[in-house]
Parts: sequence; C-alpha cells; structure tokens
Amino acid sequence: MASQTAICNRALECLGDAPIVSIEDDTKQAKALRRVYDNTRRAFLCDHPWHFAKKRASLPASAAAPAWGFSRGYPVPADFLRLLAVKNGPDFSLEADAAGSQWILSDAAAPLEILYLTDVTDAGRLPPHAVEALARWLAYDLVEDLTQSNTKKQDAAQALAIALTRAKRINGMQKQPEPYPAFSFLQARDQSIQFPILTKDG
Repeated sequence: MASQTAICNRALECLGDAPIVSIEDDTKQAKALRRVYDNTRRAFLCDHPWHFAKKRASLPASAAAPAWGFSRGYPVPADFLRLLAVKNGPDFSLEADAAGSQWILSDAAAPLEILYLTDVTDAGRLPPHAVEALARWLAYDLVEDLTQSNTKKQDAAQALAIALTRAKRINGMQKQPEPYPAFSFLQARDQSIQFPILTKDG
C-alpha cells in the first residue's frame, strides 16, 4: 500500500534526488513537493476516468432555483472533481456560482443521480500503476525547480507519457470484456460461397 511519502520519494528517485522523511521536512525537496503535490494529484485524477476514483451520488435539489435556463440546481459533493455521467441522460449544465461552488443545473426531478471522480486524498487507495504515473507527474512538475536541467525535463516528460499510457491501458482492462459475435464453421463456408475465387477465364 502506497503512502504520500512513498509517492514523493519515487518522484525524487526519478530525478536522482535525495529522499525525504516527510513532506513537512524543512528541506528544498520537501518544500517543492508541498507547493505542487495537491494540485498535481488533482490534475492526475481529473486526467482520466480512473476506476479507483469513481463514485456515485444521489443529489437533492437546492431550494433556490437557477435564475434562468433550468428549473433546478444541484450542489455537487464536497469531494467532487469531475462529472462523468448523469443517470438517464437529461440536459444539464455544470456551472460555478459567484463563490466558486459548483452546481449541476437541470430540469430533471430530484434526486439527481450522478457518477463522478472523487478527490482521492488517501494515497493508499491508488493501485500500483496509478502510483507510478502520479510519481512521474510529480517528477515532471519538480524537475525544473530541483535540477535546472533541460535534458532531465525532456526525460521526465517522456517517462510521464509512458507511465500514463501504461496506467490508462491497465485501467481500461478492468471492465467486462465485450463478447465476440458467434461465427461458426458453416457461416465461414457460406461467406466463401458468396465470394467465389475468380479464374483467368472468369
């Protein structure tokens, strides 16, 4: 099971830098990690519909209706990062109010059932492929500050792309496979009859 410290140290290892004991350390590496960790983590989570970050919710409608356009407003959950689906596919608009709070506006009757990506703060919930991809993303965000090397920045970008591709591929495998259509020997023979082999005389 991964931890925040383990992910941070994997990022530092990718850059050839010294490990930390805690992200709260009074070192250059820990200070740099504190600046970027949460934003990088959220960017990584929003980048793909990761299975480990999916969550369902049933939202009550607000007592106050939107000013215009839709009849109901639904405040999103506190751990909301990205909307994936609304059950039964009603028209909706995801918007933010003046205070920055996000709402789903719709004419659909309450409760509004949604599938969304949650803000996963517990590093222990990340599977190994996600741990590696997040560490590589952190390494890319830190490389300029900690190394001042354009070569290492290019290497970090390439390694990040590889790690993300691998993680997304593994994530995509974790679903019910689509069945292949039945295709018997007799069907194959019938297909060959429909497309005869042409000869020089034909």
